[in-house]
Amino acid sequence: MMVCAACLDRLEVQEAYEYRSRDIDDELVTNERYDEALACLDAFLEANRHRDHDKWVARSIARDRAAILFDAGRYAEAEKACEAWAQLGFRDVHDRWMHGFEKSLTLDALGRPREALAALEDALGHRDPKYLPSAMLLLSALAEISEKLGQPVDPKWRSLAEALAKRHRTELPAADSLGKAILELDEITRGKQPKFPDEWKKDELEADEP
Repeated sequence: MMVCAACLDRLEVQEAYEYRSRDIDDELVTNERYDEALACLDAFLEANRHRDHDKWVARSIARDRAAILFDAGRYAEAEKACEAWAQLGFRDVHDRWMHGFEKSLTLDALGRPREALAALEDALGHRDPKYLPSAMLLLSALAEISEKLGQPVDPKWRSLAEALAKRHRTELPAADSLGKAILELDEITRGKQPKFPDEWKKDELEADEP
């Protein structure tokens, strides 16, 4: 397959980073050698900056830096890493959702659950049916933080939860509250394959706007 020089750079550097990041996780993060892991990220970015035409490497490293700092319990630094990640922009809705989730974890760990909830709601305000199954991660976190705050999940998220259930060929469980229904749905669908793209229905998210 013929590709342009920039595309070839992207393919090669992405493959290299995917291998390197697995090594970093397995060898360093798992053994709590966080500073070494962060140094490896910096070294990879510096070595490949000239090939990072679309900022894929920079965004990926910003994401992984935030996650490593969170794992290390360095929450204030993790919050700054999330801010740096956002400044690079998001390639798609999935990236925006993953950022919202990571940011919410960090803010909650810093004792700021209301801001954590706002980060989740802001991220979920962006939609793309292609990435719908990934929304379960954020919705379940939203339900947990709402419960921690002693408040119900906003009813505006019901249609999204129902769309998620539909994508998994089931229904949103009947429960005492929307939050409990979301958490039950998470249990039901965990590890299960959602509908394939050719099974999607165009109207799945029509009513999902907050």
